[in-house]
Amino acid sequence: MTELKDYRNLFPSLNQERGGRPPIYFDNACMTLKPQPVIDAILDYYNRYPACGERSTHWFAAQVDRGVEESRQAIGKLIGASSVKEIVFTKNTTEAINLVAQSLRWNPEDVVLTTDKEHNSNLCPWQELVERGIVSKHRAIPADEQNRFHLEAFRKVLEEEGGKVRMVSLCHSSNLDGTSIPDEVIREVVRLTRAQNPGAFVFLDAAQSVPHKVVNVSELGVDFIAFSVHKMCGPTGVGVLYGRKELLNDESVIQPFIVGGGTVEDTHLFGHPRYFKAPYKFEAGLQNYAGIIGAGAAARFLADVGPERIAEHERVLNRALTERLQGFPEIKILGPRDPDERSGICTFYLLKPATRFSDSEPDIDEKLDARANIMIRKGTFCVHSWYHAHEEQFDAFWEGFRPTLFRASFYLYNTLEEVELFASTMSRILEEIADLPTFAGG
Repeated sequence: MTELKDYRNLFPSLNQERGGRPPIYFDNACMTLKPQPVIDAILDYYNRYPACGERSTHWFAAQVDRGVEESRQAIGKLIGASSVKEIVFTKNTTEAINLVAQSLRWNPEDVVLTTDKEHNSNLCPWQELVERGIVSKHRAIPADEQNRFHLEAFRKVLEEEGGKVRMVSLCHSSNLDGTSIPDEVIREVVRLTRAQNPGAFVFLDAAQSVPHKVVNVSELGVDFIAFSVHKMCGPTGVGVLYGRKELLNDESVIQPFIVGGGTVEDTHLFGHPRYFKAPYKFEAGLQNYAGIIGAGAAARFLADVGPERIAEHERVLNRALTERLQGFPEIKILGPRDPDERSGICTFYLLKPATRFSDSEPDIDEKLDARANIMIRKGTFCVHSWYHAHEEQFDAFWEGFRPTLFRASFYLYNTLEEVELFASTMSRILEEIADLPTFAGG
C-alpha cells in the first residue's frame, strides 16, 4: 500500500515555490487541491473525445457515455449507494439541496428542521420555502455547550411539532468547526424522524464529510445526501445528489423542477412530457462531461488512498495544531475541546480586538500568506446565521467588537512540519500584536 506521504507528490500545485518557499495549503474545507490523475482524466476528455454524450452513437460519444457512467459507478461505490441510479450529477452541493427543496411535493403544514450552524446552502433553500408559503415553518435545533449536535434537543423539537416534520436536513460535518454527527446518532435521527412521520425525509449536507471520512449511505439509512467534488480532489462545477432510487422514481414524492433536453423520452405539442427514470430526469441540459469524468477519477483516487486513512491523518494534524495554539493565551479555538471531535478543521479567534492592526496593515491571514506561503480562510464561512446568533457571547470580552474567525483546514497532503511552521509563524505575529496599543489596552 502506498504511504500517505507519497501521495503528496501527485499534486503539481505543491511542487512550486514563491520566494524560495513551497506553498502550505490549509484552506481545504473551502476547496482541495487536484492530483495528477484527476487532471489527466479531464485533459483526456478534451484531447481525445471532446464530444456530446447522451445523444449520439458515434465513437467519441460512446466514450463520453462510458466515462460518465464509470464516474457514476465510482462515486456510488465510494459512498455505499445500492445502485448507480441513485447518483445524480449537479453543479455543486448548493444546487443539489435546491433540487430537492424545489422538486419535492410539499404540504402547506410541513415543517423543516436543520441545525443552528448550517452553511447558507443548507439554510436558504428551506427558508425560501417558508417565505413563499410552500411549507409552514423552519426550525433550527440548538447545539450543545460545545457546539455539537444535541440529540435530546432534536427529540424535543420533534415532539413539539407533533408529526408535522417532513424534512430533517443536517450538516453531517460542520465547515464552521469540523464537528461531525456520529453515525449511530444519524441512524437514531432517521428512526425518530420516521417514527413521528413515515413520510418524512432525512437529508445530509455531506460536503465536509464525504471527502474526509468513510460515508456509507446504505448503512446510515438516510434519504438524500449532497456533496461537491471540488472538496474531494475533483474539478469545480460538479456536485452529487444521492437519493434512494425508490424516492427518485416516485412521482407522487418528487418531480424535476428543471426540465428540457436530456430529461425526456418523448414530448408532444399538447400533453405531459414522458420523462426518463432517475437519475437522468434530474440532469437537464448538456452536462459538464469533462468535470464528471474528472469526478470519477477523484472518487477512484480517494478510494485508493482510503477515507479512513485521511480521517486519521487529519486528526493527527489537528491534535498537533491544537496543542500549539492552546499555548497562546490570546487564542480561543471554536468548538469541542477535544481535537478528535473537530476532524480536520481548527477554527480560532483572538480574545481581544486586534485582529486588524490598522486600516492599512494586513490581517493575520495575510501575514501568514506573505511570510510563509501559509494559506488559511478568514470570515464567517457562509455560516452567518450562527455568527449573528452568538454575538452576545463575543460581546462579553470584545466590548462591542465583532471577532474575526480564522480557519485552518487539513487534507491528506498536509504534514506535521507544515503545522509546526504555522504555529511558529503565528507566535511571531502574536508577539507583534502584543506590542500594539489596541491590543495592550484591550
